Amino acid sequence: MVSTPETLIVALATPQGRGALATIRLSGAGAIALASRLAGRTHFAPRAATLVTLRLPPDDLTETALVTTFVAPQSFTGQECVEIDTHGGPVIVDAVLQACIDGGARLAREGEFTWRAYLNGRIDLLQAEAIADVIAATTRAQVRVASRHLEGALSAAIIGIGDDIARVRALLEASLDFPDEGFHFIERGDLVARLGLVHDACVRLLESADAGQRLHDGARVVIAGRPNAGKSSVFNGLLKRPRAIVTPVAGTTRDVLAEGTVFGGVPVQLIDTAGVRHTTDPVEQEGVARAEEATASASLVILVVDPSGTDEDREGSEALWATLDGRARLCVLNKMDKWRAQGTDASAMENWTPGASARGTHGVPDWCPADAIMVSALTGRGIDTLSERLAAELGQARWDGAILTRARHRSLVTACADAIARARATAVDEGSEEYILADLHDALVALEDLRGVETPDDVLETIFSSFCIGK
Repeated sequence: MVSTPETLIVALATPQGRGALATIRLSGAGAIALASRLAGRTHFAPRAATLVTLRLPPDDLTETALVTTFVAPQSFTGQECVEIDTHGGPVIVDAVLQACIDGGARLAREGEFTWRAYLNGRIDLLQAEAIADVIAATTRAQVRVASRHLEGALSAAIIGIGDDIARVRALLEASLDFPDEGFHFIERGDLVARLGLVHDACVRLLESADAGQRLHDGARVVIAGRPNAGKSSVFNGLLKRPRAIVTPVAGTTRDVLAEGTVFGGVPVQLIDTAGVRHTTDPVEQEGVARAEEATASASLVILVVDPSGTDEDREGSEALWATLDGRARLCVLNKMDKWRAQGTDASAMENWTPGASARGTHGVPDWCPADAIMVSALTGRGIDTLSERLAAELGQARWDGAILTRARHRSLVTACADAIARARATAVDEGSEEYILADLHDALVALEDLRGVETPDDVLETIFSSFCIGK
């Protein structure tokens, strides 16, 4: 971000439009002096809200406002700051902003307040990202993790790993500084053990990356299966409302239908698709193609199977399940209300338990996994169990501690772990300290990039350009 940190900047910190209140923020040298001129007073008590009457040129429009001042460096940005709380009408807000611009301020760019807090050492880059995540959060779990990162949980974990690496480096460098003393400041076995512990700490962080990135970016859950397996009914059941059209006619769904929801704190795009089968209908062919495309890009696929269907349907379901091998997938056995004991005309199965293993149950295909979920989308039985399973697959029981939530985090912690692994392998092979030190240097650089100690300008530009103006 191209910015002159000394410049006085101003921006609306609350959403645009009409509202009860609006907050205008100023940061930079002269912020308090400008507020004093507008309020017609010479002094403000720091960090205290003061009721004033603003006189806004050019026609001396007046506005009753609360002004709170912050002296440097005891402010969010580390600079002299002012927050002006006014009525939220657009005319008032525009008049205050224009008065500030006429008084020497310029409009702030996206994220420029947070950028200045970062430049002035009030926060590191991980905390800056957390601020954007708190604002953009759509679930309580996202807020929980972002707030913990803003408090410094992830930064503390990274600093801890860096300190461990730095201590090992210091001992190795001391050994190099005294080559004739006949001893080393760290024994090779101790070195290997310490590097193993540091590598384990990196691996533990990386284990959080899959769930953390799903939490940050959201997940795509696709409901797939043969025609008339009950996919749309399961879709409606998970959403708890009749979003998709349901009829007994096979092939009712001809297009991809998507709806937002939440499982395990993770924002999810739940997608209903057309039944997959061979067809000569050009419209249905397009629906099948879109279903296959959606399935290919899914975070998790729910295959809905009707065990009471035809042999062709059961064989088609088995083929679909096979194509999902190696993917995140769940098998849902639907229409439990229609199942009949195998080989008989007996009444529908009774005394089944939602979520219980389907293995060995009459009518269940042999290829179904033991953890297949039995449901009746018609009656709703088993749908809550399916929701709980989705929450467990996508999220975590508690979103606590240090969690990697971005691809940038994963990449740099992976680079650190790889460098540590190389250093440890060299130590095991009794290689030179110089090679080990070079790898430890690379590991520390990756951690410094993660916290923004020295980060390329293009990376910073990308991060801060995603912020809203006024933050």
